Amino acid sequence: MSLLDLKTSRLRAGAWQDLTAAELEGLFAPKVVQWLPAGFQAQGGDQSRRDFLAAVSQQAEVVALRTVSGEGVGLIILSLTEDSSSTRNLGYLFAEAVWGQGLASELIAGLQAHFRGSGVTLSGGVMQENAASARVLQKAGFTPAPAGEETVYSWYSGA
Repeated sequence: MSLLDLKTSRLRAGAWQDLTAAELEGLFAPKVVQWLPAGFQAQGGDQSRRDFLAAVSQQAEVVALRTVSGEGVGLIILSLTEDSSSTRNLGYLFAEAVWGQGLASELIAGLQAHFRGSGVTLSGGVMQENAASARVLQKAGFTPAPAGEETVYSWYSGA
């Protein structure tokens, strides 16, 4: 059940390695990564970003999101499951140029369809200040649980 198979009406999954330097620069723009873990903040040039994503790929599935016209507009990061765990930690980001178009909601609905019936729980932490991401997950039926400076939202796919 690879994330590379993920498709929605406006998004297609693809290899993050195929993103151009300009697309990666947009995905690591300060406003885009402001609510993400510190490692996302300190990325300088193209090679630094690629090295960072390669390192993240050792612990998670990292997939590019492209529009149907082929433009790289986002990333999904989904942790690899441990042997006994059915929980996958979810992270995603979109280039600022496509904010406000409903792509995050479309992505989450696509992920729910992709995992429905698999027994997987999708879980994502959202910083308190990131109201837009919190709304997306709440609208999609994720259950919130406070966890320090963030709220963890979870959705069970059913078995």
